[in-house]
Amino acid sequence: METRMLLKDESLWNRIQGFSLDAPDADFPFSKKLAKEENWSLDFTRRAIEEYKKFVYLCCILPNGASPSKIVDKVWHMHLIYTQSYWEDFALIF
Repeated sequence: METRMLLKDESLWNRIQGFSLDAPDADFPFSKKLAKEENWSLDFTRRAIEEYKKFVYLCCILPNGASPSKIVDKVWHMHLIYTQSYWEDFALIF
């Protein structure tokens, strides 16, 4: 059974989902660095990144933002360390 989500801002959702945290030219991409730092499998890391993107979407559409889970907070923190990706590239989708 597939669960469908009703979106308040489908365009924003699609932009967030379309953003790759892994730079195409990176020797050691974001997801691999995150997996190594947190001792996670790549599959778990991909799922954590998807949850992070859901969190970002909720922060954008909810008047009081959202609170991240511990896992999402680890992804968020690592993304903040990737300064250009977070503050320049990711910010452009909003």
